[in-house]
Amino acid sequence: MKDIKFMQNIRQWIYTFLLILTCFVASPIIFRQIWKTSKDVTPTSSRKPPVIDINSTGTQPVETTPSTENISGFIEENMQQATEQATTEPPKPAPVFVQSDPSYFDDALFIGDSRTVGIYEYGTLKNADYFCNVGLASYKISDEYDENGLTIYDKLSNNNYGKVYIMLGINEVGNDFAYTVNSYLNLISTIKQYQPDAIIYIMANLHVSANRQLQGDMVTNENINALNQAQSEFADNQSIFYIDVNPIFDDTDGNLMYECSNDGVHVLAKYYQTWCEWLCKNTIPVNTPEETTTVINTDVNSGGFVDTSVYNEVPAVNDNYIADDPYIDYGGNDEWNY
Repeated sequence: MKDIKFMQNIRQWIYTFLLILTCFVASPIIFRQIWKTSKDVTPTSSRKPPVIDINSTGTQPVETTPSTENISGFIEENMQQATEQATTEPPKPAPVFVQSDPSYFDDALFIGDSRTVGIYEYGTLKNADYFCNVGLASYKISDEYDENGLTIYDKLSNNNYGKVYIMLGINEVGNDFAYTVNSYLNLISTIKQYQPDAIIYIMANLHVSANRQLQGDMVTNENINALNQAQSEFADNQSIFYIDVNPIFDDTDGNLMYECSNDGVHVLAKYYQTWCEWLCKNTIPVNTPEETTTVINTDVNSGGFVDTSVYNEVPAVNDNYIADDPYIDYGGNDEWNY
């Protein structure tokens, strides 16, 4: 009996030993497989459910994570589109210029430097009012007086003008460009404040001759054109208009024609009449369409004027016109005053 029990105990001990040995040998394999499987499985809590648009139909696009490069390109592209949308403005309406007689200028004010003095002294628009001085500039106009001791504010507050013509800038081309343009804009704002119903004409600064540009200062047609371009941007073609007389007096290179000037800056006296005739041909009608006779131009940005029948060329002159014809000569200094 004892032998049988002893054999049972030995057998039980052997089974227990084999079981322990089996667990000891198999456990590393089991644990390794469990670790490998756990690495391949992504926890469900970290997954984001796809966003579904209930208003759309069809297969939803597969979600992908864009790279840094794609994100940067996307932002740059959208910023560019936003900038273009913000800066895009509707095109300005094209003005329609018509020909008027000199009475159109009876309620006009001309503001300008020595070139406007030339229109005042030698032109044909004698009923217009003038605020012009040699060396006049927009940044110092508030400190200037006319021949009667009146300031520009006196003129604007004591009169009712239907039109205001401005030509300023040649005495400022050597100044800081942004400051010059801002001063000009301030002048326009002042005019609008005092004369809200007036038509404002921005007159392009007259070019200088090729010889005048050789003096080596800042008075060059390149600088004049840059200033003219900036000033033209203030025209809205509704109450403010830009007009450019330069095609009348320019040579083929865009310089003031030698035959038109004795000093390379001002036209000869007799050509101010031509200038005034050109002004009459380029007016905006003011509630009196019956007074207009001919439509001159419908596109102020065309680089010239459609009608070139009479005033596109300077009248022929004789060989002795320079010696015989008076001209405006205001002298000048190192800072030039015109």
